[in-house]
Amino acid sequence: MSNRAMKAKTLTDMVDLLNRMECKLALLYALDRDIAAEDCADLTDQVSTMTHSLDRLTQAVVRANRVNGVDVEYDNLFEAA
Repeated sequence: MSNRAMKAKTLTDMVDLLNRMECKLALLYALDRDIAAEDCADLTDQVSTMTHSLDRLTQAVVRANRVNGVDVEYDNLFEAA
């Protein structure tokens, strides 16, 4: 596998991880907003920081995909098979 293809696969894996993190963060946000729980809103600042950081990381991964033409390279892996 070429270096470019390995980058494509790695960045694609990172997108998958980011999507899963986004889902977990949404769950954490909802749990922290549960007014029936005694510890409601105890993670507000941390969830806000994680949301901001995840957004920045996601933007960087999207840019990396564009810079290296990763989508095209990753698609080529399956066309050659």
